[in-house]
Amino acid sequence: MEKSRTINSYNNIKTGLISQVINKLMVFLVRTVLIKVLNDEYLGINGLFSNILSLLSLAELGIGTAIIYSMYKPVADGNSEKIKSLTKLYKNTYSVIGIIIFVVGLFIIPFLPLIAKNTSKINESITIIYFLYLINTSISYFFAYKKSIISAYQQESIINKYDTVLCTVKSIIEVIALIVYKNFIVYLIIEIIYTLSENILLAIKANKMFPFLKEKNVNKLESKEKKNIFQNVKSLVVYKVGTVILNSTDNILLSIFTSISMVGICSNYIMIINAVKAITNSIQNGITASIGNLNTENDIEKKKSVFYQLILLNFIMYSFIGIAFIIFLNFFINIWVGESYVLDISIPIVLALNFYVEGIRSPAYTYRVTLGLFNKGKFTPYIAIIVNIISSIILCKILGPVGIFIGTILSQVCSYSLIDPYLIFKYEFKSKLSEYLLKKVKYFIIFSFTAFVTFIIVNKLQLLEKGILGLIISVIIVLIIPSLIYYITLKNTKEYKELKVKAFDIVKNIKKKR
Repeated sequence: MEKSRTINSYNNIKTGLISQVINKLMVFLVRTVLIKVLNDEYLGINGLFSNILSLLSLAELGIGTAIIYSMYKPVADGNSEKIKSLTKLYKNTYSVIGIIIFVVGLFIIPFLPLIAKNTSKINESITIIYFLYLINTSISYFFAYKKSIISAYQQESIINKYDTVLCTVKSIIEVIALIVYKNFIVYLIIEIIYTLSENILLAIKANKMFPFLKEKNVNKLESKEKKNIFQNVKSLVVYKVGTVILNSTDNILLSIFTSISMVGICSNYIMIINAVKAITNSIQNGITASIGNLNTENDIEKKKSVFYQLILLNFIMYSFIGIAFIIFLNFFINIWVGESYVLDISIPIVLALNFYVEGIRSPAYTYRVTLGLFNKGKFTPYIAIIVNIISSIILCKILGPVGIFIGTILSQVCSYSLIDPYLIFKYEFKSKLSEYLLKKVKYFIIFSFTAFVTFIIVNKLQLLEKGILGLIISVIIVLIIPSLIYYITLKNTKEYKELKVKAFDIVKNIKKKR
């Protein structure tokens, strides 16, 4: 079973990485054409409306997460009847959610002039643009339940393959359409067709993989089981609220306190970071179902060991990339869209830190969800909401746009970063949290020191101002210095040794397949 989980995780991660790299390159290509053909206000509207509709998706209320959690056990046991029953509940609920989002979204239309300010450079109707975004968000909930079933069976690799092909085709069509028509409405219509096509094709694939899903005789879930699921949903509501607000308010606050153009400029940075985040998240998503499968067992020590391995893996990955963001983000923006789009170095530093904080806390969230600890810590998001909004507004007035991003970091550190792991250690590992916190502090010190040393070397030598050779040397420095420091400081830890063994096992399995 453990070997099967490892292989499934490896396949999911491999296809996820390939998929995300290709998809983000396509997104980058489309965005480049969008900037050249249109202007930065379109980028601002894109970020603003995406965030508003992310807030509307709160109507999901965590139902998907709760039902997928309920599937881990029947999937492990091969209980197809229970899976059919859960699927029907999932389908009906998501259909209602899609309708609710559309209806509630219509009520925002009268307030668009207050939210989207300074849009004189946008030729198309703001109302029509928003309406198309609303349709795209709403239809994403139809047929989505079939996609989630594939994930529950640890077959994320199939979803990745479909996503890669469809995203590539969509992006090529969007580039051609933007160049030919120079019209944002056409671009949005293509996005809608893509969303609908992906959901329908994956639904067809799920039916082929699991023929029992097409059977008409579906048993009703017991009232007790339904009650448990919706009890979890109630607990997830506030958690969902906080998470979405953390991810969605930055652009709204930037629009209110600065301008729609600033939203567009910042969105270039955020797009690059989100593109990389999507790639790292594909690694996390690739192992989520396997962690859920592991957490159906009773071996606490094994669960704890894997948890610490994930923390270390995330530390290495997110800190490494965070350092690269600090050093290369402004350089890349300058090369890509020009010096007028480059912001003060404080923006890349804070965005990189936010990226690191979010990444290092994600294993605790994965464990909390796959362990079913929905009811515990349900008021955590209120802390995040209060800290995020108050600190972002105050710091924005003092420091400018960078203050909003600092507020987001503070909200994470004061809430999710502490409470999720606390719940895991108290209710599952049944041990003190101090060991975990000490590791987190140790990792942060190593990250800060490494980032400082690497940045000083590259900056003092002014390597990025010396052409291609300077860029190559900078990349080598960013690869070598963190690698050496991490190896020296982490090579004797238990989790490092365990990760090394697993890495060798995966390599052996690959060689056997070949």
